[in-house]
Amino acid sequence: MSNITTIANTTAPGWPVEVVDGFSLMNRWLIYTSLLLVPAQYISGIGGTGLTNTGFLAFNYYQQIKWYWATKARTLHALSLLPAHFNMIYAITYFGGISSGNLVSATVLGFGSAGAILLNTISAWESYKTNLPEGYGVYRFFFFGWRTLTPQWRKFFLVWQIFDSLVTAGTTMKALSFSYQIAAKDDDEEGWTSYLKYPAIILGPAVMMLGIWPLIMWTELIVQRNNIVSPTDWLSVWLFIAQCGTMLIPSIGPIRKALFK
Repeated sequence: MSNITTIANTTAPGWPVEVVDGFSLMNRWLIYTSLLLVPAQYISGIGGTGLTNTGFLAFNYYQQIKWYWATKARTLHALSLLPAHFNMIYAITYFGGISSGNLVSATVLGFGSAGAILLNTISAWESYKTNLPEGYGVYRFFFFGWRTLTPQWRKFFLVWQIFDSLVTAGTTMKALSFSYQIAAKDDDEEGWTSYLKYPAIILGPAVMMLGIWPLIMWTELIVQRNNIVSPTDWLSVWLFIAQCGTMLIPSIGPIRKALFK
């Protein structure tokens, strides 16, 4: 991870601001794509061993660790405006990684997803506490027109973060219970459901885009307006490839049942 120290209020207007690696255009679109694939990711785990969702968990956990250390090191610059919005989206989309066909996998995926949600919440509060004050009069964001971060606008982010934390508390508990409910179902009820993930790879993103396009637009506007640049994190790229690879693995449960019924 790059060790970059950026003093927000001394950055010359119009100059590129390099932040921690992992938030390049490629990395950002991998994050968006991972969110768009949530329906297919969820379906792929139904009735399976949980292997298909390990890639999803690994990629997203890595992203949360990146967010956390970047906020602690104060190397996000204007990207510190984003955790509150991402936290709200993640609290819902991380449900895509909890489906499995056995209780062992359900435990790992349920606690793993809950942990990732909580870690992002911690990062968001850390960003609010230590990162945002550095951006007064400097960080620009779009909210019914272009705004500049001020102590008054920081209160807006406080309200947003409180709401996110309440949602996160509920979804964390739900992620744990829901993962067990899915695993407890008889595989016979699911049949070949997991194979619907293949058409869901095409159709799911269209549905997900209806919910996450404001996040994508808001993020890209902040990046462009604040002249943010970031080196590509290639480990993140390979983890995303692993996520897609594990998701595409065919579920052998229905085949095994059909052969040995």
